[in-house]
Amino acid sequence: MPTSPVAAPSRLIVGARLPLSRLGTELERGVPQRLAEESGRRIGPAGLLRYSVDRGPFSLSSADGQLVIETALQGRAEACSGSRCYAGCEPQATARAVVPLWLLPDYRFDRSRVSVQFTRGCKVRALGGLLSVDVTPMLRSAIAPQLERVRAQIDSQLPELRAHVERGWRQLARPRELPLAGCLLLDPVGLVQGPMVESEGVLHARFALLARPELREECGSAPAARALPPLSADPALPEEDVVVFGMAAPLARLARAFRAASNGDPRTQVTHAAVEAHGNDIVAELTIAGELCGTVALHAEPAFGEDGLLTLGKGQLAPADGERVRAAGGDPAQLARQLTELPQLAPPVALAVLRAAPAALASLFSDPELQLSAELSSLRAAGAMARGEQLVAQVEARGRLVLAPR
Repeated sequence: MPTSPVAAPSRLIVGARLPLSRLGTELERGVPQRLAEESGRRIGPAGLLRYSVDRGPFSLSSADGQLVIETALQGRAEACSGSRCYAGCEPQATARAVVPLWLLPDYRFDRSRVSVQFTRGCKVRALGGLLSVDVTPMLRSAIAPQLERVRAQIDSQLPELRAHVERGWRQLARPRELPLAGCLLLDPVGLVQGPMVESEGVLHARFALLARPELREECGSAPAARALPPLSADPALPEEDVVVFGMAAPLARLARAFRAASNGDPRTQVTHAAVEAHGNDIVAELTIAGELCGTVALHAEPAFGEDGLLTLGKGQLAPADGERVRAAGGDPAQLARQLTELPQLAPPVALAVLRAAPAALASLFSDPELQLSAELSSLRAAGAMARGEQLVAQVEARGRLVLAPR
């Protein structure tokens, strides 16, 4: 007997907002205004060099998938002989730290990089202008240790995303009892990072949760939780995407629907029914009363449309049963059609309820630290299939989830 193929996972787009305002505040608080200072460095025949370098405020921006942190540097250098300083200059530079916003596969930020670019160098003249000393390299070396400390402080203040992701992964993997009836199971299998940009001190990240979401009549035993997989990347990840999720009901309900249905024709009165999956389709062993009494095997395709009902279509009798019906004076095609039209089932959750439910369903996966909300653009019925002992109505939804710290 054909087996049902495993459905491909859908992409649930998750937009996350991560505040970076604390990073700027901590840098302002932790990095001294004066980055370097010295009052007696020997510069050969020119005497001694006295210098200082101060920083300005930090600014945060993003470009080309990187978080850029900059501060202006203003210096003052003087060449002195004894107690007299006879020459000076005021160098200017920009210190820049770059943080890659594309995360590593372990969900952590890569190490930031720091650099300094002098926009105005510094030369002092001595010995009546016969000697010119470029002290810019000296200043660059002097501020290098402090810039390394700034880099380390930036790295320590970046959000520790892995802990948040692991907590969210566990939340998403848990089956959830619904308030009225049924169970929601997301069955997450992977995570993908999309673009990440900074705006007004907030890091806007886009991820996709690869999952096979499904509504079931009951949770039953929970599947074994998967470990958090490595993060993959997709620069073209859209802001929202189509998600196909199932609503599963036991095939036994379909068998009961055959027995309970009546179209007024005594020749199609079903007294007993047993239904099994045949790949994505079903085979129903039906015992019929009346003129055509006996058992026939009906092969049919499950269907789920905008009328909101689970039905069957494209019914056909097994060849041997068709010959028997024909020999008894019946029309096998007509009988197959009549039997196929008998059962009509309501899905576990009506489409009208689903259209109004995303916000409530998303709140089930929130916790005291993270809030999950849903934005739904469209929702429609998208067919049905048999799977094992289940009849699965499929729904196609377009939208996204939004994750934010409380």
